[in-house]
Amino acid sequence: MSEENLRERLAYFEGRLREAQTKLAAKEPHPRTFDAGYTTEILKTWGESIAMLKDRIAGIKKQLGA
Repeated sequence: MSEENLRERLAYFEGRLREAQTKLAAKEPHPRTFDAGYTTEILKTWGESIAMLKDRIAGIKKQLGA
């Protein structure tokens, strides 16, 4: 994967993380479709989604050497 592609993926996951954290803070219910863009798993809570997003971000940063 190219560095540009990794940076695009990083920006996507960071945006999704901010969105999840905002919805958690607002105590919005977690929709079953929120995670459909990046996993086939059906996550049930914002905490699960946030943990997965942080894991994906860490993996991308590792690939970028950051």
